[in-house]
Amino acid sequence: MAVDLSVFKDAAPYRGFKDEDWNILSLALVEKPTQAGAHVFKENDPGDGFYFIRSGKIRISRRVIPEGKKEAQEQLLTFLTAGNLFGEMALIDRAPRSADAAAETDSLLYYLTHDAYEKIQSDKPATALRIQDLLVATLCSRIREANRSFEIIRFWCT
Repeated sequence: MAVDLSVFKDAAPYRGFKDEDWNILSLALVEKPTQAGAHVFKENDPGDGFYFIRSGKIRISRRVIPEGKKEAQEQLLTFLTAGNLFGEMALIDRAPRSADAAAETDSLLYYLTHDAYEKIQSDKPATALRIQDLLVATLCSRIREANRSFEIIRFWCT
């Protein structure tokens, strides 16, 4: 069953997508309604696909043990809302999840499994390439944001 991808079509990261890409994706994605407070995945869970956020708010965080402490504390990484994607590293490297993802509000997610992506790669390579370009752009954006955060930390700690 096709899913509604209209929220993504006008967003800047998706401007390279063509109507055919949207049609292919709408058939490949699995709808995942997620209640507020529920985990989408936890750090170290198997990584086997990624998520588009149709609606709602997702909290991305990690559990860390601060120096000199014995118990883990939550380290908030970011909040993501409609039009964003997350879990993309798992599609690329199939490594375990590097963080927790939990619904901050009731959310509607669309999930693309690694197997579905591989089918798109073999059947519709141009669409797969545009998905890959989207993932690379997302990763670059997140690396740039992390670099800015490190600059701020270094400024305040020196």
